[in-house]
Amino acid sequence: MHKELFKTITDKLNFSLRHKTPVILQSEAAECGIACLAMVCGFYGLNIDLFNFRHRYGSPSQGVTLMSLSKTAEHAGLKSRALSLDLDEIKQLKLPCVIHWGLNHYVVLTKVRKSSFIVHDPALGKRVIGIQEMSNNFTGVALELWPDQNFQQEQAKSRLRLLDLMRNIVGLKSVLLKIFAFSVVVEAIGLLLPIGTQLVTDHVIMAHDQSLLSVICIGLVFFTLFRTFISMLRPGFH
Repeated sequence: MHKELFKTITDKLNFSLRHKTPVILQSEAAECGIACLAMVCGFYGLNIDLFNFRHRYGSPSQGVTLMSLSKTAEHAGLKSRALSLDLDEIKQLKLPCVIHWGLNHYVVLTKVRKSSFIVHDPALGKRVIGIQEMSNNFTGVALELWPDQNFQQEQAKSRLRLLDLMRNIVGLKSVLLKIFAFSVVVEAIGLLLPIGTQLVTDHVIMAHDQSLLSVICIGLVFFTLFRTFISMLRPGFH
């Protein structure tokens, strides 16, 4: 009996120490709902970023409503219960809980204090909210969430790699090839100029060959103008 009681207390203590609600920021306004769901998933042990959450479970296509969030939560292995309540009843909610905020936004309520509340706002991050601000913004609608038997705890965060980031930039390869080609041309012309100067010094001036001097000078002027033209074009290739 004592061992079972001790184990229960230990399990609850370990749960409270391990499970904290992460802050996941939305990348656009329409993603506040799924960002809230991803935060609740993180609390229960499914550490997932917004990209992977959207890829796995989708996002509401008909606007963010409690019904659409409930369906998405079901795909993620979460049971849900929509509630309508007054502010003085908010302490009875099972936390963390998604609450409707300011008519067109959702946040995660993580803690209720005597005179303040802690919310994780997908648009602003972790915030401490006073009673007056909560009263002004909380619409009285909440969505409680908890894991069902299909919920799986895992690490499902993507590592951002430079190579993957570059692959997603449209036209990057062609731009880099153009820049490389123009750089090679400019450098080649830059190498030809001192060679032409050396020819003038070694052969033309010593031999007093006026015709060769004219040809080389015209060539050097042409290469100089061409190099300037190429250098002016290169910044425009983007």
